[in-house]
Amino acid sequence: MKVAVIAGRGRVEIVERELPAPRPGWVRLAIGAVGICGSDLNLLQGSLLDPTGMQPGHEVAGYIDALGEGVALASGSAVALEPLHGCGDCFHCNTGHHNLCENGRLFGVSAKGGMAEFMTVPAACLHMLPKNVDMQVAALAEPMAVAVRGVRLGRIGIGSRVTVLGAGTIGLLSVVAARAAGAEEILITARYPQQAELARSLGATAVYTDIEALAKAGGYGADVVIETVGGTADTLTEATAAVRRGGTIVMLGVFEGSPRIPGLPFFYGELTLVASNCYAHDAPIGDFALATRLVLRHASELTRLVTHRFSLDGVARAYATAADKKEGAIKVHIRP
Repeated sequence: MKVAVIAGRGRVEIVERELPAPRPGWVRLAIGAVGICGSDLNLLQGSLLDPTGMQPGHEVAGYIDALGEGVALASGSAVALEPLHGCGDCFHCNTGHHNLCENGRLFGVSAKGGMAEFMTVPAACLHMLPKNVDMQVAALAEPMAVAVRGVRLGRIGIGSRVTVLGAGTIGLLSVVAARAAGAEEILITARYPQQAELARSLGATAVYTDIEALAKAGGYGADVVIETVGGTADTLTEATAAVRRGGTIVMLGVFEGSPRIPGLPFFYGELTLVASNCYAHDAPIGDFALATRLVLRHASELTRLVTHRFSLDGVARAYATAADKKEGAIKVHIRP
């Protein structure tokens, strides 16, 4: 089978590997769609660690192709993969926080991911989907779960005033999740025209190109600011200009190094900073399970997020397109 492998910093190649057989309790998936996200771009460039030899791809949807011993699922079923897999035995896993497991693994980072024709995963990591589901929509369940987690940790509810910093995939899906939670007003910053247009169509109340304009228009500030940029951006400082006193800043973006956190605005404003890591099972309906419901409910709207599609052989071009937002890319998918 064909597999995408990171051959070194900035280089991804297609190699041939043997078709894997599922172990007991696992299944083999035929990949239907896999997304490229900001973390994948950072991983390719070695921003976080040396990626050489990694098989990326954690935003995965596909079909069950083969069953390992003891698996009672039906072959051919459409599924979304929850790629974060805890050990199942530690304190964090037993309290519903597999995202905090010190011995867990993430398919596409610390385990072989879905940029391949097939992959094997634990059956427990699968979320069943309707047979006729659009794989492009199904693969959005993973980033939607990240957005759901942020909205839940920010305690966004009916009547909340929300500001989202960044209109990439996570920012746009945060608009959808906040709207579903009952937010009354959702402001968002967007750098590119295609992001601004899509943000409005997904339910953003207003779109701004910079934080200064947003802060002036935001009145006394948002109840919750969701930061989705990360990297080397100074968005935690920007968030303090957009949030009301006594408000909450949710950090969804993954920062490089130590981001600047302005102490005085936090002190005088009694601000709360909440870090959100992936998704968890600490609610009656887990974050990922709720995310699958949301992407199915909003399928017709969300198809517009996937602006570019490539075959597995075009993986290098797919990464380049995802990295260059001037090409109009929002979400880039690979369809093996």
